[in-house]
Amino acid sequence: MEKIFDALFEGALIPAVLVVLAVRFWLAKVAAIVPEPYLDEFFHVKQAEFYLQGRWDNWHPKITTPPGLYLVSYVILSFLDAVGLSASHSGGGIASSLRHTIFYCVTMWFPREINRLMRLEPFDAERNTKSTNTKSTSRWLIGEFNHALFNICVFPPLFFFYGLYYTDVVSAHSVLLAYSLFSQGRTKSFVLAGLCSLFFRQTNIFWVAVFFGGLQVCRSLRTGRPGIEFPERPTVVDVVEGSWQHSCVYNPLVSQACFEDYLKFGLSIAIAGLANLRTILGLLLPQLFLLGAFCAFVLWNQGVVLGISPAPVPSKCDKENHIASIHLPQMLYIWPYFTFFSLPLLYPYILNGIVPLKIVPRFLRSRSIKHRFPRLVVAVPIVITMLMIVHYNTIVHPFTLADNRHYMFYVFRLLLRHPFIRYASVPVYALCAWAAITSLGGLPDGQNSSQTPIPPRTEIKHNLLFKLPPPSTTLPSGNRVSFVLVWLLATSLSLITAPLVEPRYFIIPWLIWRLHVPRSDSDKLGSLNSTEAQKRPGTQSGNVIRSLLYQRHDHRLWLETIWFLAINWATGYIFLHRGFEWPQEPGKVQRFIW
Repeated sequence: MEKIFDALFEGALIPAVLVVLAVRFWLAKVAAIVPEPYLDEFFHVKQAEFYLQGRWDNWHPKITTPPGLYLVSYVILSFLDAVGLSASHSGGGIASSLRHTIFYCVTMWFPREINRLMRLEPFDAERNTKSTNTKSTSRWLIGEFNHALFNICVFPPLFFFYGLYYTDVVSAHSVLLAYSLFSQGRTKSFVLAGLCSLFFRQTNIFWVAVFFGGLQVCRSLRTGRPGIEFPERPTVVDVVEGSWQHSCVYNPLVSQACFEDYLKFGLSIAIAGLANLRTILGLLLPQLFLLGAFCAFVLWNQGVVLGISPAPVPSKCDKENHIASIHLPQMLYIWPYFTFFSLPLLYPYILNGIVPLKIVPRFLRSRSIKHRFPRLVVAVPIVITMLMIVHYNTIVHPFTLADNRHYMFYVFRLLLRHPFIRYASVPVYALCAWAAITSLGGLPDGQNSSQTPIPPRTEIKHNLLFKLPPPSTTLPSGNRVSFVLVWLLATSLSLITAPLVEPRYFIIPWLIWRLHVPRSDSDKLGSLNSTEAQKRPGTQSGNVIRSLLYQRHDHRLWLETIWFLAINWATGYIFLHRGFEWPQEPGKVQRFIW
C-alpha cells in the first residue's frame, strides 16, 4: 500500500490525470462549437500552416512574437504524421490539430515541472545549500502540494487558453521548465531551456535572465545572521559595515520585515556584490549569455517586436501597435488581478488588515497581520506615488476600447466612466498589493514560522488504502525580502514595457508568485487536532475524510479549487454559448474572451 501511495501522491499522478481530463474536456467542447480559428488564432494558424507546408520564408505581418509555438507544432505534428496518428491538416481540421499540440505540451510538461518546483526544498542562504529530497517531506504535506498543483494548472486565464492556439500556455511552460532546471543546478540544460523560452515571447528575457540572475546573486551571497553579522534591528550604518566586513547580505524574512528593510536589503546587496564582484560575474555567465543572445536578436531584427515578413502576405503590419513604451500603471493593475483570482488565499490578510479584530472569526484572527499593515508615514507616500502614476501615465491602447469581445474592454469602460473612479481605485491597488506581498511571508502566529514548533499529533492508524503520517515538527519559514524584490523587478520589466493591458500578460508573474506562497498549518486555520478528532464518534475512514478535507489540510486550497472551477465554468459557458453578432458582420458569431 505504501508503494501505491508513493505512485499516486509523490508522483503527482492524481492531479496530473485530473488536469489532463479537464483540458481534454475543454478541448472537445471548443472543437465541437468553435471548430474554426477564432480571433488571433487566425494569424497563428496561418503561420503554422506556412511551416507545415515547408514555406519557412513566409511570416504573417500580424504576428509580433517569435515562432516557437509554430516550431513546437511542426515537430509534434510531424512526429504524429510519421507514426500515423495525426489528424487531417486540411480544411477546418487544422485548427483542432494545432490546438491539440497545446494539449500534448500540457500533458508532457506542465504538471511535472510544477510538481518538481513545489517539491524543491527552499534554498537555505545560511548554509548555501539546497536539497531536492522529497522523501524528507511529510506525505500529508505532499498531499497539499498535489492539491495546490491542480489549482495552479486550472488557473482560469491559463486554463482558458488550453483550448485555443495561442502562445501564452507554451510560453509559461517554457519559463517554468527553465525555473525547474535552474533550481536543480543543471546549468547547461537551463541555458538551453532559456534560449527556447525566448522563442515564445520576447518578455521572457526578463525571467530567464533578470529573475534567475537576481536569484543567483542572492543565493551566492551569504545571508547575515541577526545578532552576529548584523544587530537584531540594524541601522543603515550597521548594514553598510556588516555587508562590507562580512561580505554578507541583510536579508530578513518577509514576515519579519518592514518597508525600511527592503531599502536596507537593496543597499546591502549592492555593497556585498561589489565586494564579491568577480565571483558574482562568474556565476552570472549563463544569464549574461542569454541576455547577449537576446541583444543580438534585437540588433538583427532592428527592434524587439516582430511583424515584417521577407515575403509578406497582403496585410497590414501589426508591429506599430506593439512598440514597447513606459506603462507604469501595469504595476497597479496587477494587484487587483492577483486578489480577484487568489481571493481564497488572501482573504485572511484582507480581513485582518481592514476589519476590526473583534468581528473577525476567531480562527482567522491575527494581531501579527494587523501589525504588518504599513504605517501612515509609509502608506501615504506610496498612495501619492500611485496617484501620480494614474494621473500622468495612464495609457489606454486603441485596441482596449475598440474590441468588446475582451473582458478588459468592460473593466476600462468602468475605470474611464468618471475621472474620480480612476483615483478612487488607488487605495484598492494599495490594499491588494499589500495583501499579495504580505502573503509571501506566510500566515503568522505560528501558522508559518520556522521558529514555532507544531505540537506532535497522535497518528490515526487504520487498515484502509493509506495511513496519515505525522506531520513535520516545523514549517517552512517563508520567503525573504530578496525574493520579493527580484520578483517585483522581473515583473515590472515584463509589464511596464507593454502598452496593451491583457490578463494573459499577468500569467507568468502570477505563476511564480503562487508557487512561492507558503503553505499554512491547518491547525491555525480553525481545524481540530487529531486527538480531538479521534474522540469524535465515527469510523476511522470518516476521520481520514475529515482530515483530508479540513482538519489536516489548508481549507483555502478547497476554496481556491471551487473558485477556479466556478470561473472556468462561467467563462467557458459564456465563450461557447453566449456569443453575439456585430452589425457590420452579420451571421458571424463573436465570443467573449480573456
